[in-house]
Amino acid sequence: MTTYKHFRRGVAVAALAVTLAACEFIDPVTSNPNAVPEATVDQLFTGVQVNTFFIGVGGLSRLSSIWTQQMAGTDRQFVAFDSYIITEQDFDDEMDALYTGGGLVDVRQAIALAEAAGRNPYAGILKIHEAFMVGTVASYYGDIPYSEAANPDIAEPALDDQAAVYAALQTLLDEAISDLGGSGSGPGGVDMAFGGNTASWIAVANTLKARYHMHWAEVDGTRYAAALTAAQSGIDAEAGNWYAQFSTTATENNLWHQFERDRSGYVSAGDHLVPLMINNGDPRIGLYFTGSPPAPRTSNLSTIGYGAPEFDFPMVTCSENYFIIAEAEFDAGAALAAQTAARAAAACQEAQHGLAADDLGSVTGFVSVGAALLTEILEQKYIAQFLNPDALNDYKRTCQPALTGASGMPGRLFYSINERQANSNVPNTGQDPNDTYNDNDPNPCP
Repeated sequence: MTTYKHFRRGVAVAALAVTLAACEFIDPVTSNPNAVPEATVDQLFTGVQVNTFFIGVGGLSRLSSIWTQQMAGTDRQFVAFDSYIITEQDFDDEMDALYTGGGLVDVRQAIALAEAAGRNPYAGILKIHEAFMVGTVASYYGDIPYSEAANPDIAEPALDDQAAVYAALQTLLDEAISDLGGSGSGPGGVDMAFGGNTASWIAVANTLKARYHMHWAEVDGTRYAAALTAAQSGIDAEAGNWYAQFSTTATENNLWHQFERDRSGYVSAGDHLVPLMINNGDPRIGLYFTGSPPAPRTSNLSTIGYGAPEFDFPMVTCSENYFIIAEAEFDAGAALAAQTAARAAAACQEAQHGLAADDLGSVTGFVSVGAALLTEILEQKYIAQFLNPDALNDYKRTCQPALTGASGMPGRLFYSINERQANSNVPNTGQDPNDTYNDNDPNPCP
């Protein structure tokens, strides 16, 4: 986690510099020189965005990639992760980040400031960041403090059922969509993703709604139809992809690049994904891995693609959106519509990676029928969702692709040791009735 903390500290220092530069305007008689001025909504939003990037590209991304065999744990503690050995201290930063340092405390304060100023679109964008962070964390940890979290009057917030958290997120995203159509100004250039473009954010909100409906489809089959409805208003072109933004500045490098730079050899190319892409003649492989051809457990991330210092990481994309449509259409028995949506997902991948039209046609034309079509859709989504934490949710829901040696994969993460020690509502490890699997995973993969 050292690399992430350096990245976040760089933003904090920048914000502090702005604060200190403004001190000359403070009345030395009426103001307390030791008081810290209240942060502006723009300053809070900057921290929220950086924290969102961490939750989407940090430890959960690494764990998902290892457990889905997109990558492999090949040194130090990552060898243990590769064998499904984890403790409550291994991923405590990821749960802690939901609440502090750009988490719920800051995002709620920023929303309040935006709403008080009548800046409804700004509040909507902030709510989408909250929904992304909370939904990602809840998908890994299950029941979490949410409805009572970030409340200064509640020292030990209760755990909300995972189902209640997801229901609240659907409501929050609906509020965000409504806010984005409301009056007032947005964040403008402070928004690293879309410069405050409301149409882009509405599409992201709908794709997130679709994603979270899919998280519950294993429990409730009607969620496929709900996901389809949301996705039809979701991201429909590469220009609408939500990317975590990085740069060539060392403290702002792509988090995967920072990890491989500082912990070389800890994580390498995966056992399932590499042979799959080689066998398919997949043109994306050079953007994913080094080596010609790359080899499982020895190759690293591509220095011209996902491992490049300035690589902007795709968090929510049009390819994911169209693959959701494809799977939902398949579930509804509409095979032709499923094929059409899957081809649109492939076209999004071509645009995202700078490939020519139909470059993925040799990999898949989505012409299969029956169960083979669903397998193809899920396999191609697995490739497209490279390093995305949500890839693990797809695997737990569908048990595809068919991974070898995946028996014993944990169904959830332990709660953060920091949260457990500070909140008596969090059960001790081994005493949690949900220790084995989360509620949205009633049929664990064998």
